[in-house]
Amino acid sequence: MMLKRTRSEGNYAIRRGVPADARGIIECMQSVMDEKIYLVSEYYLLTERGEQERLKNKDDLTLVCEVNGKIVGVTTIQRGMYRKNRHTASLGIAVKKDYRHMHIGTKMIAEAISWSKQQGIDKINLEVFSSNVDAIKAYRKLGFQYEGVRKRQFLIGDQYVDDVLMTYFTSAWNDDRTFGV
Repeated sequence: MMLKRTRSEGNYAIRRGVPADARGIIECMQSVMDEKIYLVSEYYLLTERGEQERLKNKDDLTLVCEVNGKIVGVTTIQRGMYRKNRHTASLGIAVKKDYRHMHIGTKMIAEAISWSKQQGIDKINLEVFSSNVDAIKAYRKLGFQYEGVRKRQFLIGDQYVDDVLMTYFTSAWNDDRTFGV
């Protein structure tokens, strides 16, 4: 799995992350965390060695986007760890500030969806701050649908922000039941 594109900003490749990418992944994630407006955590918790071990897990997927030898984007698919939720996965994504709005994130997510289908994952979940309007629009264009909202779930600076829950079904599925909600 490798996408290569040439853009005026330089070459970029999207590929599966390997243990040797651990430091670049941590740096990319931390740079987005440092902005304090896109991710819940403000510090990447894994050490380089811990990240190398995480990357060896064949049940999960980590994609990296590399530009001129530097990792500028990371997308993860983490499969449910219990028998009852192995058909689901959680998606996470981070793209460095200077590389947003280049469709890198969209291409990474499309690759992650394709991989998920091949792995028998039926449902991909994500959470996004309601203040991240551009990301929500991109997720909707990719086929993610709203699943719920946790109101005032986060306090960013002095503003309350909702947690928007979104889902992508890898196969056709429709359920109109509301369960009284």
